[in-house]
Order: sequence, then structure tokens, then C-alpha cells
Amino acid sequence: MDETTLTPALLWTPTRAGKTPLDDYRRHVNRRYYQNLKTTRALHRWSVEQAQDFWVDLYEYLGLKPRLPKGMTRAYDDTVPMSSNPPFFPGLRMNYAENALFANPDPDAVALVGIREGMDLAKEDGEQVTWREFREKVRLTASALRRSGVRQGDRVAALVATSIWAMVLFHASAAIGAIFTSISPELGLEGCVARLQQVTPMILFADSDTVYKGKTIETQAKVQQILDRLKPQTQTYIVPVASKPTAFPHIDDLLAKANPSDPLAFAPTSFNDPLAICYSSGTTGAPKCIVHRHGMIMNLKKISAIHNSTTLADIILQYSSTSWVVFYVMCGYTACGAKTILYNGSPMYPDAKELLRMVEKYKVTYFGTSPRYLLEVEMSKTVPKREFDLSSLRIVYTTGATLSPQQYHWFYSVAFPPHVHLCNTAGGTDTATSLVAADPCGPIHAGEMQVFALGMDVDVADPNTGKSILASGEAGEMIVRKPFPSMPCFFWGDTGIKKYKESYFERFADIDVWAQHDWLSCNPKTGGLVMHGRSDGVLNPSGIRFGSGEIYAIVEAAPYNTRISNSLCVGRRRPNDTDEEVFLFLVMSPPHQLTPQFRADVKAGIRNALSARHVPKYVLEVPGIPVTINGKKVETAVKQVLGGKDVTPSNTVLNPETIGYFSRFRDLESEPRGAKL
Repeated sequence: MDETTLTPALLWTPTRAGKTPLDDYRRHVNRRYYQNLKTTRALHRWSVEQAQDFWVDLYEYLGLKPRLPKGMTRAYDDTVPMSSNPPFFPGLRMNYAENALFANPDPDAVALVGIREGMDLAKEDGEQVTWREFREKVRLTASALRRSGVRQGDRVAALVATSIWAMVLFHASAAIGAIFTSISPELGLEGCVARLQQVTPMILFADSDTVYKGKTIETQAKVQQILDRLKPQTQTYIVPVASKPTAFPHIDDLLAKANPSDPLAFAPTSFNDPLAICYSSGTTGAPKCIVHRHGMIMNLKKISAIHNSTTLADIILQYSSTSWVVFYVMCGYTACGAKTILYNGSPMYPDAKELLRMVEKYKVTYFGTSPRYLLEVEMSKTVPKREFDLSSLRIVYTTGATLSPQQYHWFYSVAFPPHVHLCNTAGGTDTATSLVAADPCGPIHAGEMQVFALGMDVDVADPNTGKSILASGEAGEMIVRKPFPSMPCFFWGDTGIKKYKESYFERFADIDVWAQHDWLSCNPKTGGLVMHGRSDGVLNPSGIRFGSGEIYAIVEAAPYNTRISNSLCVGRRRPNDTDEEVFLFLVMSPPHQLTPQFRADVKAGIRNALSARHVPKYVLEVPGIPVTINGKKVETAVKQVLGGKDVTPSNTVLNPETIGYFSRFRDLESEPRGAKL
């Protein structure tokens, strides 16, 4: 980074400086360990330099059950390689559900609110479940699962949307030590089969209907097609949503098996026993089945309770599908005793304001969303703070992509109340936690994330040597240098942990570190962090390395986002090419087209904002951009297609038909003179 780089605009300063849970924890560390840590960054440095003390102390500070054995002073064996995945708190028996279900001491407080697309929020309150009722539903479901033959280590699969039943099934599975796995019901047949064939569930729950964007589609036929391809046979129960299918037993038939006298008991699982299976959003090949442990609750609560200041008084609206790890992140707020709103439907139906209506109606304090959703709100010309009462809102939390500097400015100058803490974070399905997190004690600068999460020894590494370049301001590989308690247990079906090591530990030959495969830099003036995209998508024309995110931050911001609805920036390097050429593909918002003049304007905008060396050689209009089911742009597969490879997209791609379209650009040597190729 050039030392003459201007410090980005300061947009937010803490409104509760010195009075946040993060301040409380910092003071606790100062007292217990005789420190004089004054900032969150200083606390983070201590937490990674004294990792054993930090994790042992954090377990106790979060009040996790049971207490650690007396004399346990080390969280893990730090004499073995990180890639060996050393267990945390070996010998400790603990259960996720026991730690989550008693988080609120008031049994009559509302724990969960279920909302379905199409509800009239002006007239309906949704289904409300108190903590007493939540625990009772989990007790009966756990009893019924046990009496249906489900045992510790068996897989319980749920083809269900974000809902009260999704939460009950997850916590009931955890209680008996079964391994839960969820898939959003709108995922296609092949995507469902590719996942369930690998994990062979003993029992399957499925929503009767998929509700999305104003359509209600029965799932009974798809469920039967899935079962026809699963071996061994799977017990199946339907969760009612809209219709009443008759081909399968109803979930009430399962509950009828419960013994009313069975207590809410918890299997004696260990901190490191499998809890849940998530699936990678890789865009070619079968999805990886990433197995997470009961102990991941430790990082979930660390982020929600300490970084994000969650208390019993909070009301959480975290939009997520059950196919995404963010579903489990949302459960972490429930594990802090907060009220959680569960929405089954599209965030864009009937329009981009629906989630904002929920924020107003339920007096939401924490709103979890994505940069793409905020962009949709901006493009719809909605000004949230004028149209809705957002006075309850304390924090807006975005993940899944990078917020552009322009979006930060729009958020604070136009859209939301100035007191709201906007934080863009980074983590992943693999880590089941944030690597880059919120700092309620520190400032926010436009375009920058705030801090590394406590205990996570994150660094920016030279892509060739693996040495730290964090202080230089240059972008490099985002890595983690020490173990953490939400590392996956293993991948299901990965004999000899071969794929596990390939995925995280083979990026560098000479150092044993976790590679996140993201491209990151740290601003030496502010300490803020900037994500530039996936490291395998880094652009390298004529030796100038930069991330696709730098281009998106320009073309998906004003003034271009009035004409551009989506974009994809990738490089092409065919087998005989001596250099990489950069392509920028644009989806235009009707009725706009990519004219030669607008193409020139886009290139000039990139040149002025970045440099002449960042300007793509080709700027082209396309009908669509491939995205995963979680809304992430599919760069790698398109890059492979441009380079001459025939790619079979995986079932995680929401619109796989769009990938083949890009093969027409393999031999392109000049831009078309007209609007389209």
C-alpha cells in the first residue's frame, strides 16, 4: 500500500465507549492476568500470544457447562502441528444443547418468533414460542428420536426452511448426540441427493412446501425422488407448511412416539464430538461435507456475546437459509438468551423492504444481512430511516461478501440512523465463526472491516513465502497460524483426512498454517482490514495483482449501479497465453444496454478510482452471472471456462446454465463495436 494513501473517511465512532461487553472482558483479562490492555487490538494480540490462557479463560467466562476440570490449564496440545487438528479440552464431556437451551433464565420470555413469507405484518404477529415451550418441544422431539432408534452419531437430516421446527430439530439432535444436517428445501433434486447420499441419514424431515418469491411449491414428489436414491432406507416425516401431503407420515406421528415422562436429558458428548454437517459451496464437483463439533458453541458465543454485545434484551433478525453456516451462527444468538426471529421466505418479496418492516415491527436490535441485500435496498431508492422506525436498531451485521466504501457512505449519509454500528465481517462455512469481527469499542472507516476476532491468530501472508506482510499494507493470503475450537472435526467420508489437509493446509509447503483462500490487506494507518476477494480469483495482468472486489466496489456503486444490476470480474489465461487478460462482465438493468459510451465510462471510472493498470481489457454485457445458492459470485468456474476447460457446475450453483454461456469468450481478441457480442 502506498504510504501516501489517504485515510478513508471516519463514519462511526463508538456510542457506548467503555461500557460494552468487550470492554468488560478486556478489563477482566487485565485483572486476572495483570495486563494493561487499552484497546481491542491489544486484547486480540494478547489472546493469540497467550492462546492457552485465552481459551481456558473464555470457556469459564462464557459460563459453559460443565466447569472445566480443576487444574486444566491448557486448551489444546500446541506441540503438534496445527494440521493434525488437535482436540480442544480433551476428556471434557459437554453438550451443545445443554449450553444453549437454558440461556435465558425467564421461562416465559419469548425465545423464537416464526414468520412466513406472505404474512401481513400489520395484522399478524407470527408464531411465538417461549423458552419453556422451546425446551418442551426439544424434550418431546429428542424422546421421539431416541424411541425411533436414533442414537449418538446417527445423522438427522432436515430439508426444511429457517423456522421454529428447524431450531427444534437441530437442538433435539444435539441433545441426543446425533449429527444434524440441514438443507434449504428450494435446493434442486440433484443438490439434495449429492449431499444426503454422502451422509446417509437415518431419519429425514422435510417441509411440505417451499415458499419463496410469492410461490408455494409442494415438495412431496421431490422427497420421494430423493428417497428412491438413498440407501439404506430413511425414516421420513413431513413438517406442515401449507399443504397436507398424505404419502408420508406427519411430524406429529413422530412426536406420538415420545414418552411424556422422558426428561430433557443430554448425551455425554465431548467438546470435539460431531454436532452438525455443513456443505461447501464449491462450484465444481460434489460438495464437501464439513463436520463441526459441539464445542463450536464457544466461538459462536464469543462473537455474539462479546464482539456483538448480545444480551437477554436483544431481538435478533438474521436472514439466512438453512443451507448456509449462518443458520448456526444465528443459533449462537439464541444461545445468549436473545429473542430470535425466524423468517421462511425471500428477503425481496414482495419488495426489498420486507426485512425492514420486520425490524420496525419487532423492534429488532441486531439485523444480520448481506452487502447484496443492502445494494438491493439502495437500488430500490428506499431510504430506510425515513420510511421505518429504526430507533431500536443497534447493529447491522453483514457477511458473505465485501461492503464497498460507497455502501458505507450510503449507509451513514443516506439510509440508516447514525448511531447504528455497521460491521462487515469475514469467516466461512469451514471456520463456523468470524475471522474478522466487529469492534464496538473502535471506529469505522469507509470500506474497512474492523478487527480480527479474539483468539483467531489471523495474518496476511506473502503468497510465495508465507511470511507475514500484515504491517506492509500489501494484500496477501489470509491465513490462521494457530488452532481454534471451531475447526471442523473432519469431512464426512474423507478417508485419512486427505481432502481436509488439501483444503486448508497445502497452500504453503514450508509452514503449517490454515489457509482461508481469501485475499486480504490491512491499512497501516487505521488498522482496518480490506477483503479483495478469493485468492484463487486474484487478478494478475502483467504482474499487477489485485482482487475482483476492488472492481466490484466501483461498478456496483453509484453512479453505475443505476444501470448495472450485477457484475463478474475474472482473468483469462489460456494454455498458450503469456499473460492474463481481465474480463469484466456486466448484467445491465432494463432498459439499459452496454453502449460503447457506457463501456468507456466504466473503464474511465476504474482508471480514475484505481489506476490504468486495473482497467479490464474487456468489458462485456451478459444475460446473467452464476451465483451459489448462498448468493456468492462464481468466479473460479467462469475463469476455468474462459481458459478453455469444460466445467460441470456443482449443485451449489443456483443458475448453472449461465456458466456455459461464457465459453463464447474463449477466443475473443477484441471488444465488439456494438452493445453486445
